[in-house]
Amino acid sequence: MNAVLFVHLIAIGIWAGCVATEVVLEIALKKASPQQSGLALLHARIDRFVEIPAIVVALLTGGAMLHHAAWDTLLIAKVSLGASAVVLNSTAAFTVHRRLQCLNAQDMAGYQRFNRLHERIGIGCVLSIAGAIAVGGYRIAV
Repeated sequence: MNAVLFVHLIAIGIWAGCVATEVVLEIALKKASPQQSGLALLHARIDRFVEIPAIVVALLTGGAMLHHAAWDTLLIAKVSLGASAVVLNSTAAFTVHRRLQCLNAQDMAGYQRFNRLHERIGIGCVLSIAGAIAVGGYRIAV
């Protein structure tokens, strides 16, 4: 395993760990009031300081490895799922940021709108990153 692949795998592990943590937080704090739960601020901080940097590292290292890769069906599937995960997660991070802005402005209708949008996009995030990890792991194993 070369250094770029190692860094790529670490970044994906951090990213997936953030996603898993955020899912648990979103579910556990769903019934609490947004003003008291701290969910919006905590999720926004995880996105800003951990998850988005991990996504950037995964994207850069993944792109760097593509120059030397032999394209096959599995690689196409992995790259497609990974690209979907990046786009969906970036969109989800935007909804998390807007949700926090709405909460800070005491715009609860806006908070609920971005919260619903985040929940819907989040499903795609989880499925696409899990799929990319599964295909990538299988591809390394064979």
